[in-house]
Amino acid sequence: MDRKRIEWLFLIIFALIDIYLALEILRSPVSLSNADTNTSSATNIRIEMRADGIDLPGKISHKQQSGYYLAAKNRDYLSGKISSLSQVNAHYSKSNNNLTATPKTAVLLNGNSKDILQQIIDFKNDPKNVPYGKKFKYEASMSGNDSYCFVQNSNYGAVYDNGAQLLVTVHNKQIDNYTISYMGPVNSVREPQLIISAWRAVSAMYTDREIGNNSKVMQIKLGYSKLTQVRGNTILLPSWLIWVENKTTKNITLKRVNAFTAQVLQTNNSYDMGND
Repeated sequence: MDRKRIEWLFLIIFALIDIYLALEILRSPVSLSNADTNTSSATNIRIEMRADGIDLPGKISHKQQSGYYLAAKNRDYLSGKISSLSQVNAHYSKSNNNLTATPKTAVLLNGNSKDILQQIIDFKNDPKNVPYGKKFKYEASMSGNDSYCFVQNSNYGAVYDNGAQLLVTVHNKQIDNYTISYMGPVNSVREPQLIISAWRAVSAMYTDREIGNNSKVMQIKLGYSKLTQVRGNTILLPSWLIWVENKTTKNITLKRVNAFTAQVLQTNNSYDMGND
């Protein structure tokens, strides 16, 4: 067989192979992309949750973003501030590392709820009243009618921990007292890493049976929570904070999900909002 005939034979064989593969592709079902698979899975989980009487917010993000491991040095930042608090009577508890104070003169609150909140913010922003007050931001989801909760803010996001919180108590439309704990400056200890989406956190909680039947997911936020303590430092990690309300008791539980691993953190807080 001469060379030219061999070349033609190979050409025909390759052409037949191409035709065969094209026919197989046309006859085969179209495979789903990852995005399509995820969408289908999310839809199925939503249907299952609805069947279990679980209400979800209208939109839950599927978008991923980045987060950091953070560290804060374990120091007493508050006791040395008492002398500068000229407008309150303050007491520092070393065992709890927090400071409690009562206004020396009545701080009256008036107007609607928005006006009252602003007056409380003005109070806590005055360094003669509250140390490091400007470093705390209001958290409505952890506040009630007579208690206003503020969480420590940072360049990386809000810190949701008892060691980084300001709670202002109100009675008869005047500030009764406050308790503050301050974690100090926080810094990243590693390069940013990819974290799971808000939807991934909610679905992980559901599959781990951390969202009970007949409940409502009130709110989802990304913040930082305490992981552990190492060599005089508190280590924080990004976590999805998910507020879940029991429809029957109206009790709200704050759940936390590790935003790196999707594991539910066993540091949940349950409380009554006091909004009756």
